[in-house]
Amino acid sequence: MYKVLFFLHKTEDDQLLKHFKNFTLKYLTEITGKEVRLAKVESNLLLDEKYSYFCEIETNTKDEMDKLMNSKAGKLLNKDLMTFHDLITVISVNYTEDK
Repeated sequence: MYKVLFFLHKTEDDQLLKHFKNFTLKYLTEITGKEVRLAKVESNLLLDEKYSYFCEIETNTKDEMDKLMNSKAGKLLNKDLMTFHDLITVISVNYTEDK
């Protein structure tokens, strides 16, 4: 399994959250073909960076994720994320064991 995790930095900018809900989540949903939901980060006390919201997408393999991210919606997502890249942390996680 391969996941990409999206963490919104804690900020007073309500426009960022509105944009994320109205555009970014729609791109993620279009890419995966499944509804991507936003979760509120309840606590991250041990981290210097504070986060307010989180969502994730997953595929079976990294290759599958790469294909999705190179689709039309994937390219729109990347373009969208570049507009506020300093207010988001994106982490990729690969559960596949190397043999």
